[in-house]
Amino acid sequence: MASAWNEIKALHTQSTFGAKEGLAFKLFSRPLASLILYFIKDSRITPNQVTIMSLIVGLIGTATHIMWLSYPGLILGGALFMIAHMLDALDGQLARAQKAGSVIGMYFDFFIDELKAYFVYMAIGFRLYQQLNNGVEIKLLKPLVDFWGNTEIILYIAVIGMTGLAIGISCTQFVKRKEWLDAFPPGDGSGEPSALAKLIGMIEKAGKFVVDYPSYIILVCAIDMVEIYFLLYTVVICLYATRALSQISLKLWRVNPYAQ
Repeated sequence: MASAWNEIKALHTQSTFGAKEGLAFKLFSRPLASLILYFIKDSRITPNQVTIMSLIVGLIGTATHIMWLSYPGLILGGALFMIAHMLDALDGQLARAQKAGSVIGMYFDFFIDELKAYFVYMAIGFRLYQQLNNGVEIKLLKPLVDFWGNTEIILYIAVIGMTGLAIGISCTQFVKRKEWLDAFPPGDGSGEPSALAKLIGMIEKAGKFVVDYPSYIILVCAIDMVEIYFLLYTVVICLYATRALSQISLKLWRVNPYAQ
């Protein structure tokens, strides 16, 4: 038993070395993924199959949130989203353990992560809309509904949020392109940042936590206040999309495409 536990810890260290991760990865997904990895590392299961399973579990979580409007459905849906996130950690760790990593596999993983972000947001938004139409009072949304006069305001917010998410994801992928990095290489980060830069960094860090929904989605499900996620995520993703699109546009506005 002790040797198996030591091997699991060694696998965890080797398969997560250098990985950047949020709270959900550190406290839940990586440890559980390492435990499962111990049993499947020598199997015929491939990292891409795990990635696809992550998508399937995410879809089941989405359907659960939309179709099962009771509190147990909320908890189960949140738990399924967390399991999907764990599988997202497992596919990369399995690829490292099997030395089966590939560029196409990495991009496939990113693609599935983006799809799951859409599914989670859509599921919560539609769930809240259905609950309001069924007469459930949601305190944080009541002022918006009262001001608008009907529950359709939730659908409008959801459309705005989905648009912001689409723009944000597109901008993120665009600035990762080699052509962009060659034209606008990132700074070296040298020098002491100004007070304003530190403040912006703190705001961005808070925003990244909001966008990293697996770090808290199960908590807001547990207290039956997923509207916190819905509202915060909408604001943050729209702010990010506005900033990212503006920065790209301003940089390209100043570029002379005919300059040699």
